[in-house]
Amino acid sequence: MQNYARIGIFGILALVALRVGCGWHFYMEGASKVKSHTFSSEGFLNGAKGPLAGKFQELIWDKDGSFRLNQETVNAYFIDAAEKSAVHFGLTDEQKKQLDRVRRRYANVDKNKRFSGKLNDVYDEASEDVFKYWESVGRLENMEDAALWTQVSSLRGQKEKIEADRMASVKPTMAAVDAIWNQYEGQLNAVATPEQLQQAGYFRFNRPGEGVLTTRTVDKIIPIFDMVVGILLMLGLLTPLAAWAGALFLISVVLSQMPGFPGTDPTYFQAVEALAMIVLATTDAGRYAGLDFIPWAWWQSKKKKSPATTTAPAAT
Repeated sequence: MQNYARIGIFGILALVALRVGCGWHFYMEGASKVKSHTFSSEGFLNGAKGPLAGKFQELIWDKDGSFRLNQETVNAYFIDAAEKSAVHFGLTDEQKKQLDRVRRRYANVDKNKRFSGKLNDVYDEASEDVFKYWESVGRLENMEDAALWTQVSSLRGQKEKIEADRMASVKPTMAAVDAIWNQYEGQLNAVATPEQLQQAGYFRFNRPGEGVLTTRTVDKIIPIFDMVVGILLMLGLLTPLAAWAGALFLISVVLSQMPGFPGTDPTYFQAVEALAMIVLATTDAGRYAGLDFIPWAWWQSKKKKSPATTTAPAAT
């Protein structure tokens, strides 16, 4: 079937400008995240609203803080991690003594069940906030059991506000526990010799129940993803693939704030850019002032060189 569609010079210029503009935006978003060293997707995922909110929030490990704010449980994990690292590296008796000093410096429980160490300094400083947190847990559980709280939008909003206020007071404590956790992991590995590290590999002090795809993984992927999509679009290389990837990402942002759901933030900008990316993906935008022109031109020349099929004249 003959395709009679044509695009004029101004249409070509518009597509090139749209491609480069979207690419520049994606690249700068990724570059700014890399430079800041503070990018976290947790706020975005935690703020998701609508029917799909639960799916987004599943990526947040210990979303409600019930693990990190349980002092006894976290101390037990810290102590257990030291024992596992000793087995992992096959430490000598002297190294085990050094490891025990490291463990006591971070998390220690004496025979009277008194806590000490850097980890427990965090809990001591936030003892009042942690106490109020656990005090409110039962109240919120009762709200969740009452169907009225989920059916009436105004009451649902009140419940969300109570949850937000409760979490706001303990977020610094949770962040401090995360920081101590990462420091402790580094110190456990520092006890091993270079030879032990090379042979056994780095010891990972994993969070219990943390899956493969969590905020820690997302925080590493998103900045690189943004930059790669941006570079490909600006170069006009693999444009359909890059544009569809960007469009799907933007659509996921829109779905995280489901339009029409109470309390959602507007996502008009992301929706409009997603439509622009779909246009780029479906119009061969990369072959205009882009590197996609090279394979396209090669394919066109190959088609022209192929022998034309002719019909033999009928016998007389």
